[in-house]
Amino acid sequence: MVATLSADIVRSTSLHTEDLIELRNRLLNLLDKIERDYHGFWARIVKGDGIECFIPEQRYALRIAVLLKLFVKMQADKYECSEMLQKYGIRFSIGMSRMVYENRKEGIIDGPAIYLSGRNLDIISHKTNVYSIVEMDGAQEEMNCFLDSYVAMVSNLVDSYSVKKAEVVYYKLLGFKEREISERLGIFQSSVNTRSTNAQWGLLNTAIKDFENINYEGLCG
Repeated sequence: MVATLSADIVRSTSLHTEDLIELRNRLLNLLDKIERDYHGFWARIVKGDGIECFIPEQRYALRIAVLLKLFVKMQADKYECSEMLQKYGIRFSIGMSRMVYENRKEGIIDGPAIYLSGRNLDIISHKTNVYSIVEMDGAQEEMNCFLDSYVAMVSNLVDSYSVKKAEVVYYKLLGFKEREISERLGIFQSSVNTRSTNAQWGLLNTAIKDFENINYEGLCG
């Protein structure tokens, strides 16, 4: 089983063209880093503000989605743009399936997983509220509803972060120690710890790790 992640930048049209180009380039740099850290991962930016990711180890899909959401929230604070963009960063849709065709050289992602994530992103993009979604091919409806609620709660927690909290959690998800984060942000280590606590880092970290430990193959029989 693999996962695909479809996402778009919320209210990207509120950005000036040059700012959107700059954000896109910074996002490409992050995607390159994720590619180095997660074997077989690759991603592309589509239609200017859309992101499509191929994630061969499906358990990491939520972690990567949260990293992207935090990153765009952090970057959006630098620009004059919609408050919705600053609050949500991206909305995302995760699709999981046993079968997928991918050809990085040709830039092709095809199969049930990308159909699921792409279709569901289209659905939520037309909703008034901003939220995220996950669907696993072959799982019972009740299990998909559970996973959907689980991911929504994680996403909503991240939506509540200020930029200062988002920065700390972002670097923690990348594996940085509090001392290293304090040096990067130019703040006291005690401030890093305070922001981490206020962001409920322990809860978020546990939730993401629990998602990674689910036996997805077993849920699909």
